[in-house]
Amino acid sequence: MDALNALPPLPPALSNAYDPEKFRSFGHKMVDMLADHLEHSQKRGAQSSFPGHTPSEEMAFWKAVLQGEAPSDQGSLLKAMLQRSNQLHDPRYMGHQVAVPLPQEAWVGAMTDLMNNGQAIFEMGPSNAALEELLMREIGQMLGLPEGCGGILCHGGTLGNLVALLAAQRHVSLRQGRDSWTEGIQPGTVAVLVSEQAHYCIDRAVRILGWGSEAIVLVGTDDHHRMDLEDLSHKAQALTSQGKNILALVGSACTTSTGAFDPLQGMADWAEANDVWFHVDGAHGAPVAFSETHRHLVQGMNRAQSVVMDFHKLCGLPALCTGVFYRDRGQSFLPFLQEAEYLWSDAAQEDWWDTGKRTLECTKRMLSTRLMSLRSGPGYDIWGTLVDRLWEVASCFAAEIRHREGWELAMTPQANIVCFRPKAFQKLTAAEIQAHRATYLRNGSGYVVSTTIHGERWLRCTFMNPLTEAQDLREMLAQWDDILAAD
Repeated sequence: MDALNALPPLPPALSNAYDPEKFRSFGHKMVDMLADHLEHSQKRGAQSSFPGHTPSEEMAFWKAVLQGEAPSDQGSLLKAMLQRSNQLHDPRYMGHQVAVPLPQEAWVGAMTDLMNNGQAIFEMGPSNAALEELLMREIGQMLGLPEGCGGILCHGGTLGNLVALLAAQRHVSLRQGRDSWTEGIQPGTVAVLVSEQAHYCIDRAVRILGWGSEAIVLVGTDDHHRMDLEDLSHKAQALTSQGKNILALVGSACTTSTGAFDPLQGMADWAEANDVWFHVDGAHGAPVAFSETHRHLVQGMNRAQSVVMDFHKLCGLPALCTGVFYRDRGQSFLPFLQEAEYLWSDAAQEDWWDTGKRTLECTKRMLSTRLMSLRSGPGYDIWGTLVDRLWEVASCFAAEIRHREGWELAMTPQANIVCFRPKAFQKLTAAEIQAHRATYLRNGSGYVVSTTIHGERWLRCTFMNPLTEAQDLREMLAQWDDILAAD
């Protein structure tokens, strides 16, 4: 008897779900819907680039959908999602550090989603493993790292910074004749030096790694919010006198709150003189290396042991896609030494093709396919062009604020991030300022966030949409003037 004869026929629901012609028909509808959305956004067709709903309003809407009190067919749901989400392709979007994706790259995401080669070992993602190894070497050298550089791709700058600090930790422990991977790190004995303006993910990584809150040592900043090298020396001397090991010095390129670039060249000098791992969190700003006009901002980054760069910020790729670059590609094997007999036979062997040996994720998306598509399409030069355009928008906006009556800048911007405010904010409480911003988000045309600098509240624009024009900026400022006049 052939036991396989007992296998029942494929259920019609499954054959329909996997039918290529149904997929083709649905895809054509999606192409039209998304192209219409892109055109509508670029023409500023909506009232605002921000939907303006409160959390309670959004919860009520989707609760009604789930309970059958509103249209819940697939087409209606997708259209509602488009309408009720942030419109990043609307030129009036000026919010957070999220890429306005190059539209064609979205189709690459559809392809990789369909293929779903979850990459951890070569057998599960052969093309991506090879491309990742080659592209990380190539892009690393374009960032200024030496010929022997390399690295890995991962899902986001938070993971990237965490993995880089793991490499620093193991590097230091091995140099001291022990292995932190097997023996761990005793809390209270190590420290990481970082700017007081650095992204919170550095502090989070240190706490996740179990080093303790005291392991994060904040270095003061100058009037331009860049790390103060003199304070760096003072803080380091204090740590040494306490008998602590300095695992790493972290430079910001640039800071999230103000867009300030730390003095990476001076930091590299200090790190080399003191034999300390130098890591650059370039999640947002590292792509300025591709701009002839602005690459001086990251001078010294080429001397780092590790660099993180998000391709889903200034590089125009959809989230998440982050590169962790190492000066010596062999250092990319430092963070982990994982036994997994069902995946690989030797945990210690440096197999570039099994990327799971070097990433926190076991499974990750086909990230290198996205990079290869961009390389073969608009090319890496588009990154420098994007940087130049977005920096120009920020510079012109800052000049307008500087000469506009009743407005002021927090600082001259170094990046595409501008912190500014009406001078009237000086007399308002934080709650009153937040109330005005809520009014703008509900009734205005754009999306503007806020931040706190030295205890004072400022508005903050991050210019990510290269289609933003002068009229969009004038409109936003006029709307803020109206809100303040009505107060």
